[in-house]
Amino acid sequence: MKTKLFGLLAALAFAVPANASMLEFQATLLGANEAPPNLSQATGSILVTLDDATDMLTVHETFSGLTAPSTVAHIHCCTPITSPPVAVPVVLPFTGFPNVSSGTYDHTFDLTATGVLINGMTAPVFISNLEAGLTYANIHDANFPGGEIRGQLVPGPIAGAGLPGLILACGGLLGWWRRRRKIA
Repeated sequence: MKTKLFGLLAALAFAVPANASMLEFQATLLGANEAPPNLSQATGSILVTLDDATDMLTVHETFSGLTAPSTVAHIHCCTPITSPPVAVPVVLPFTGFPNVSSGTYDHTFDLTATGVLINGMTAPVFISNLEAGLTYANIHDANFPGGEIRGQLVPGPIAGAGLPGLILACGGLLGWWRRRRKIA
């Protein structure tokens, strides 16, 4: 009986493949995150999903309350948000970013395509810095040409082991409980 139970648990654990190649990064964009900070009441959020098997990067950014329509948005690399306002290279310009004060931007980039990453940046170096927390997203407008809101991209929530991990954990707890019951 025990052999069948463990066989079933092992089969279920390997039947559901893990999706380890999708990495998520997120940030809250605020004027207080600019260097130097500004008093803008605008807010935004960005979710960046990287498929590290194909080097495809999907950007979903929402923002509202800019003091003027946006002029440009992009990702800077390779520095933490606490750095002083020095010239940090733009490495991923957001093609087709809307010229509005509130809106949404969705785009998927092929990081290996020519011209997607600029200023000499390569996909491996960009991905390495993204994973290290050394990239930030920025939205600029006419009132804040240096950037009205920005946020440091950090790893998103960890989804956990999924169904296989849950099944194994429950099996382990069940085994522990049954063994404890026999002893008592």
